[in-house]
Amino acid sequence: MNCTGPEQPQRAARRFAPIAATKADNDRRYRCSYTPRDALGHLNPSDTGAAPFVQFRAANATAALDIARRITGCPVIEATRIEG
Repeated sequence: MNCTGPEQPQRAARRFAPIAATKADNDRRYRCSYTPRDALGHLNPSDTGAAPFVQFRAANATAALDIARRITGCPVIEATRIEG
């Protein structure tokens, strides 16, 4: 008898597949800064000089720039690799 409350179904154990060395080498984290656009589609740089950014995994900096352009729809300033 369970006196702690309503019974919950057992959760499946989480099992993570081992990461191959090639996958670990190809997936690096990048932070891409971009210049946002206003409601009319004109570039709207920040007055403070701080640019917004998106962060994700990509194979290299060129791929990161391309992904950031597609995600934001804005010009991308730079792609910085994040170590760690």
